[in-house]
Amino acid sequence: MRKTEMPFKIELAIQPMFYALLMGLGWLAGIPAAAGPGPAGPGPAGPGPGTHALTSVRIVVSPGVEIEGGSLVLRDGVIEAVGADIEIPPEAQLWERENLTVYAGWIETYSVAPWPQAESGAQPQGGHPNALVTPERDMTLHGYDEARARKLRQAGFTSAVVAPESGLLRGQSIVLNLGEGTLGENLLRRGLAQHVSLSEVAEDGYPSSLMGGVALTRQTFYDALWYAEAQAAFGRRRSQNRPSFDLSLEALAAAAQGQQLVIFESEDMLGTLRAMGLADELSLDAWIVGSGDEYKRLAEIAATPRPLLLPLAFPDPPEVGEEDNLNLDLEDLRHWRAAPDNPRLLLAADMTLAFTSFGLSEPKEIHRHLHRAIEQGLDPQAALAAVTTTPARLLGMSELLGTVEAGKLANLLVVEGDLFIAKPKIREVWVDGQRYEIKELKPPEVDPVGTWAVVIDAGPDGKIPVQLVIQGEVGDLKGTIGSSAGSLPLGSVEVSGKVLEASFDSTPFGMPGMIQLKLTIDGDSAKGSGTSPQGPFRLSGKRQVTADPEVER
Repeated sequence: MRKTEMPFKIELAIQPMFYALLMGLGWLAGIPAAAGPGPAGPGPAGPGPGTHALTSVRIVVSPGVEIEGGSLVLRDGVIEAVGADIEIPPEAQLWERENLTVYAGWIETYSVAPWPQAESGAQPQGGHPNALVTPERDMTLHGYDEARARKLRQAGFTSAVVAPESGLLRGQSIVLNLGEGTLGENLLRRGLAQHVSLSEVAEDGYPSSLMGGVALTRQTFYDALWYAEAQAAFGRRRSQNRPSFDLSLEALAAAAQGQQLVIFESEDMLGTLRAMGLADELSLDAWIVGSGDEYKRLAEIAATPRPLLLPLAFPDPPEVGEEDNLNLDLEDLRHWRAAPDNPRLLLAADMTLAFTSFGLSEPKEIHRHLHRAIEQGLDPQAALAAVTTTPARLLGMSELLGTVEAGKLANLLVVEGDLFIAKPKIREVWVDGQRYEIKELKPPEVDPVGTWAVVIDAGPDGKIPVQLVIQGEVGDLKGTIGSSAGSLPLGSVEVSGKVLEASFDSTPFGMPGMIQLKLTIDGDSAKGSGTSPQGPFRLSGKRQVTADPEVER
């Protein structure tokens, strides 16, 4: 590789670890290897890596507001301009998108993630003695997961609320963008809400019933109020006894005082009514994650109006005709028939609704269920609002999300044809101005797990070796790319037919954007191509010794 001066600086702390990888992958951005930093050489400026223009598109600015044959300019992750006749900057990378429609990226208002359990199973010091009461948990520490983000992107979501998955008083949620990269690059908001599930019971201990769960929740909120008042009283008069510190009550105090949102997850419409009643009793600022059968007690639920995060998880048609399926429960049949009408009825009752894929086996299944609701009379514009503008308003983030307007984050959904069908043709999503192509994956025909010696064909600069390590199981793969000197994690790893597709963030190399790899696997050999922010390249590889990296070590 030619030795010239680099147009960017590599920090000395990472140079020993990644120098070999930079030597190989630096070519992909047109950055030759070098001995040290210096000014860029003369020559015409190329497309700005953070500037894009989508042209010749239909733009749905917001529900009911559209632009035919419009254009968008995205710069550094933000929408800079939108309109039918706007000037396209010369430095922008052009994406002509005829016959496609651009929507604001969808917002997932309720997703959950597990909290890692301590090996000892003990509660943290200073916390609540009951293991189901953990309001001090903060999903900032554990809420970002690329595999979950990728599945949500494939459904058209570009932002999401992530809450703790288990417990009675579960802890605090966050709001994330769903791009590849790190938590720091995607985090939009910490401490959105405290999360509660009244029906959670202990396997061995208290509470062992719904009644006990409600009682413990009520008592803990009252304890948090007392704790906040006791701390305030001690602050006013130091001569009295100082209240003992309590990690759990400290974390719950703001919610108990109505200063932080509380989101209740309900298991059925009775749980929704129960949560609404407790929120009224405790004067909480509360939302409810619904269950889909609110139509059974519609008048009572609408009489206590609180925002409802409504899962679109309707039951599938019952299987009949087989000998074992001759006796069907009448209530199940009624729910199958009535559930798709639930969103329309709730909106007609002036309820505030945001739709969620919570409860579905895959987020992309939301489209099939939403299509059923529209067939039952749900207004498509109301449906669009329930995944864009309404969630943005509820989250207090309308200045950033929910519509396709200048100044908003460049979170976009690009669709060919109709959006509100059972299987819409989602072609791409943009998150923070980064494009993610969406395509249907074929059933896997190969297992790519192993350590691969990959050679990049750098043309005039020669052939450059790197190492690709793939681990896990097909459907839940992860990996790294690098050399013997060090490696970087892959942001996504998928198998479609015989093709391994992977990507990673090239920002550490001084070239903002994603590098994408595509390898067709034939036994222990592979050939393919890749793309970087500055252009395409070819590559090939051989699997080393065994398909199991653990065995190799």
